[in-house]
Amino acid sequence: MTRVLGAEIPADRLLLVVAAGAVLAGLLAFLRYTRYGLVIRAGVENRAMVSALGIDVRKAFTLVFAIGGGLAGLAGALGGVYFGSVSPGQGASLLIFAFIVVVIGGLGSVTGLAAAAVAVGLVQQFVNYYGTAGAGDVCVVALLAVVLLVRPYGIAGRAAT
Repeated sequence: MTRVLGAEIPADRLLLVVAAGAVLAGLLAFLRYTRYGLVIRAGVENRAMVSALGIDVRKAFTLVFAIGGGLAGLAGALGGVYFGSVSPGQGASLLIFAFIVVVIGGLGSVTGLAAAAVAVGLVQQFVNYYGTAGAGDVCVVALLAVVLLVRPYGIAGRAAT
């Protein structure tokens, strides 16, 4: 147990929070400060223009796929720390929450996804703790509905032009 601001946090949970923060910081730094990050961001915006400049966008997107696969493997390993074991179907129940986080955060916004993940996790856990068990899932879906009604492109997404 580690004490943080008066609260005792288990070491494995602290490891997960630190690892998530490090992955987010690393991914944001990669996208913002490297040449490949620039090519990826530009390729997402206008693939034809980047290709016309002589840059192999397919190669950059292959790198995105490889990074995504590596991060999925890391998520599986960290999920093993959280759940205490690893099995092939372990994350299937979390897929709907991943979809909800992507919609709430806004497509194409890493910081929006991070904020949405924290919001969804906090809403679900607070409602489950202070309310009845399972009510947190309903509140997360209600949060999704509110975001879709108020801002259909997500909290950090951009409206389609």
